[in-house]
Amino acid sequence: MKKLFFLITGIIVFQFNISAQQANEKDFYWKKVEKFTKMKHAGVGLTIGGAVLTVIGVGVMATAETEVYNYGSYESTNGDKFVMGALATELGVGMTAGGIVLWSIGSSKRNKYMKKMKSLSFNLNPDPRQKLTLSYKF
Repeated sequence: MKKLFFLITGIIVFQFNISAQQANEKDFYWKKVEKFTKMKHAGVGLTIGGAVLTVIGVGVMATAETEVYNYGSYESTNGDKFVMGALATELGVGMTAGGIVLWSIGSSKRNKYMKKMKSLSFNLNPDPRQKLTLSYKF
């Protein structure tokens, strides 16, 4: 009788332990999915914003007049406008490069953890017809 009691108690504790571990894994994977989704969205924003800033900077540099011929000598006009365009272009290129990296890493890691979260489940059911369930989705 004692052996049967310990066996049933052990099975119940084992079942709760496995289901708690699965819940912890699912929560962990879900937090990772959320984190990398935010990273992906930040990368998309940086990429688009950087591309827009680069185009604006190139446009400002193209319209800036840097030298004007005036009575036998060259005079510089709107030099500040050209410098601002160059700075905007450099900042835009940097934002675009960083955004592409964040976008690709966030997307690949998010997909990796989504697959892990959905792939394997192990359940012990007290149903008389089904004691143990192991499922793998691919």
